[in-house]
Amino acid sequence: MLAPHPHRAEFPHPPGLVYLNHAGVSPLPRRAAAAVRQALALLVEEGAARYPVLDRIQEDCRRVCARLLQGDPERLAFVPNTSEGLSFIGLGLDWAAGDAIVTTDQEFPSNAVIWRDLARRHGLEIITVPSLPDGGVAAERLLAAVTPRTRVLAVSSVQFGSGAVVDLAQLGAGLRGTEVLLVVDAIQGLGALPMAPDRLGIDALCADGHKWLLGPEGLGILYLSPKALERVTPRVLGWHSVANAGDYHTIITDPRPGARRFEAGSPNLLGAAALGASVDLLLAAGPETVRDRVLALTAALADGLRELGCTLHTPLDDQGHPRAGIVVFSHPGMATADLHRALRARGLFHAHRGAGLRYAPHYYQDGTDVERALDFRAVLEGMAVSGGRTS
Repeated sequence: MLAPHPHRAEFPHPPGLVYLNHAGVSPLPRRAAAAVRQALALLVEEGAARYPVLDRIQEDCRRVCARLLQGDPERLAFVPNTSEGLSFIGLGLDWAAGDAIVTTDQEFPSNAVIWRDLARRHGLEIITVPSLPDGGVAAERLLAAVTPRTRVLAVSSVQFGSGAVVDLAQLGAGLRGTEVLLVVDAIQGLGALPMAPDRLGIDALCADGHKWLLGPEGLGILYLSPKALERVTPRVLGWHSVANAGDYHTIITDPRPGARRFEAGSPNLLGAAALGASVDLLLAAGPETVRDRVLALTAALADGLRELGCTLHTPLDDQGHPRAGIVVFSHPGMATADLHRALRARGLFHAHRGAGLRYAPHYYQDGTDVERALDFRAVLEGMAVSGGRTS
């Protein structure tokens, strides 16, 4: 059984709750709430009188997020959410009719709507690569779909509805030296799996803070390669995004250096206080330790779900275990919607996604959470006795 983690005390869930929806919205750790209270006290008591102190909150958050990415803080911008970050990329490129975008058939709307809208307005081609028979996403198939007309390869690091993981290193290596931008929606991976965009060859990585990063909704990060910074033009502009930010009497349109050019207006300081504290917690735990514990938890869940007769809809590794923090399952003897309601009633907070139900544990949890997450044999047996519907 996976032993308790020292950070468990940061997440004081009530006794009747097993939180298995970190792929949806994660709870905030205590230290994030404390950081917000501290920043809020400054705003309540002194307003902007100590604005340099408040400004450091955002810059400290930028630095810790860059540390998590093993990257350059000057190439990291804060964005309101993943959807807007991806839209900044799509809207910032100069498109020509006939240009192509390669993507998968599993993307969350954030990584689909922007590309489809651009295709409609500019006459672009979207090449959608089908999943493997087990639901996996094959990097070699994505690379094979790239043509001389391809401008962007857009993919999620981990798919929200299945937990499928793509080999980002293979994609980055395959596109190195080409004109194609590798754009990654990292929201279902970053915080659970170590990710270094510069080493992987990612040109644009975007992730909101409220899932595996354990931060608040409404603040995410956009990390850009030098190639992307050169090619993507900011389309949302303001006082904060220009080279003379802070000079309110001289109007210019020259962009700020680095990724701050994508931050048009006033920052979300309270969000930065929370996100910075949460990412700092992940760094204190160690990204490799976080990954190992997440994978151990999903492995234990996968094994236990199979013993309960469940069908797994998540692509698995050679040991029969998930490659990320998501396990999607159903049971042949119970309608998925009925099982969803029954598990929620037992305090097992999860999501109904993809082909079944989605469990998504995080590193601070342990073997006791796994045991409780699998403690629904009586529900299944009760449905069998009563002649419950099949899914």
